[in-house]
Amino acid sequence: MIVIGAVSLVKLEELREISDEYNIVAPSILLIVFGSVVFVISFFGCCGAIRESYCMTSTYSFFLILLVIAQIVIAVLVFVFVGDVTTAIKKGFERVFENRDNPVNADLVNSIQQNLQCCGKRSFLDYGIASFPQSCCSSGGNAPLCVPFASGCLSRLSEFLDSAGNIVAWVSLGVAAVELVGLISACCLANAIRNQQRRSGY
Repeated sequence: MIVIGAVSLVKLEELREISDEYNIVAPSILLIVFGSVVFVISFFGCCGAIRESYCMTSTYSFFLILLVIAQIVIAVLVFVFVGDVTTAIKKGFERVFENRDNPVNADLVNSIQQNLQCCGKRSFLDYGIASFPQSCCSSGGNAPLCVPFASGCLSRLSEFLDSAGNIVAWVSLGVAAVELVGLISACCLANAIRNQQRRSGY
């Protein structure tokens, strides 16, 4: 969870500057936070199992329930809002592209074009004939004498955000499924410990 969250956070960081309508890095940050929390609550599970402590095992189960619910909610929200986020980011990119005379916007457009291997909004023709920047070059050579990327950035942004959203959502659901198995095992262990303590007269 921490690795997937960190990688997606790095990939999405620069896109946050395009549109402030949605906080697109929030799911990635939450994955990192939940991954860190898993480390902490796993302490209760391990100690509870080793020491056969009903209290610690029950505490572990309780926090695990909260984590599973939270991860399912995150996955559902990502699936629901990924389309709206993609639309907002594409509109933001169009606005930044049209105002690329601003050096800050020009740097952002160039960075996106290099990272996503795209050129212009829909194609390199958005720059006019043979006037695209170096960031559009897909092969060696200097612009405009090089071969530009064939894809426009709007389609590449849509593909990238859909892919990133699916990865974050499915990883969250996959980890939640594994945690659910751990939750069932922890509940069974806690119940067994309690029954043993009753039989032993504690």
